Amino acid sequence: MGKWLTAFLILAGLAGVAYAVYSRTIGRVPTVQTMMIESTQANQPGVLLTGSGYVVTRHKYITIGTKILGQIVEEPIEEGQYVKKGELLARIDDRDYQAQLRQAKADCALAQANQRLNSARVERSRDLFNRGIISRDEFDAAVNAAEVSAAQVKRDEAALDYAKFMVDQCVITAPIDGVVLKKYRELGDTINYGGQLQAGGGATDIAQLADTEDMRAEVDINEADIAKVAINAPTSVVPDAYGDRHFNASVVKIYPEADRQKGTVKIEVHIENPDLQVLKPEMSVKVGFLAGRPTATEKPKLIVPKAAVKTEGNEAFVWLTRDGVAKRVPILKGLETENGIEVKDGLHKGDLVIISSETELKDGQKVSLNAGTHAAR
Repeated sequence: MGKWLTAFLILAGLAGVAYAVYSRTIGRVPTVQTMMIESTQANQPGVLLTGSGYVVTRHKYITIGTKILGQIVEEPIEEGQYVKKGELLARIDDRDYQAQLRQAKADCALAQANQRLNSARVERSRDLFNRGIISRDEFDAAVNAAEVSAAQVKRDEAALDYAKFMVDQCVITAPIDGVVLKKYRELGDTINYGGQLQAGGGATDIAQLADTEDMRAEVDINEADIAKVAINAPTSVVPDAYGDRHFNASVVKIYPEADRQKGTVKIEVHIENPDLQVLKPEMSVKVGFLAGRPTATEKPKLIVPKAAVKTEGNEAFVWLTRDGVAKRVPILKGLETENGIEVKDGLHKGDLVIISSETELKDGQKVSLNAGTHAAR
């Protein structure tokens, strides 16, 4: 009897050990990581790729200067100030140039008077020559004097135009609507060709402007992704300093040459309705290239992580978990974006998709959910 009891206890112990091993290996319920599927809004199309770049302007930066020398007597601008086309940037003391203009006017008037006198002499000389009163040489001299007078008038008229131009150059105005990036001069500074360069500008530079009429973002993308970018393609621009601000934009320029060293291609996007209080030239931004432009009738989309989508032959499927059981569900794939893969059929909003599992899953197998379920948008 004792031997039978001992054998029974040994067998019971072995069975307990076997069950413990089974429950920890083959018979253990696998733990899975899941994600709840939620639909994207119609105004949030998928992102094909993203890149980091900077705010620029269409004409980059324009340096405004003058062609004359003199002292600055007025300069009503400051860095960061927005100016309109034609607005005064600086005024140079023009008293010397006004005096030159008055002299040019006087010279021109004198030349015109001499021309009128010599023209009249030609007419009288022609009549006298025809009557044989004066010689051919005397008549030719009168004609030559008239031609010289006409040439002097043209010379002095050109000098008058130049004097007017020099006076006009004393008033420097903005050629565009823009923001003042740099001031190279201050009130009272004297501009001269031998002067020291100011703040990186040339000897006759006054200010540097950025064109705010056409704000853009410049971004380098990997040349392997260039096929995803096209002119007029929709994009979204997000400043690094204002992560909650999104600006609609579109591709307006694809540079014709790639950077061999970096393996990138430069892209420019035009920013629609930029907020000039937020966007500033050279500011860092993130540019997202979107899958399409949303419309008012666009239906919400279901996007799942790429890791959740499996394939077997020509069939695409995902694993769902319902009531603690894994279920294999075939799906119809749509557009693949940087955020995931669109599912056109097979899933519903609120489904729990398994994105990772400790073991290979089987249809109908019990699973244990890992703590923390995330939502896929």
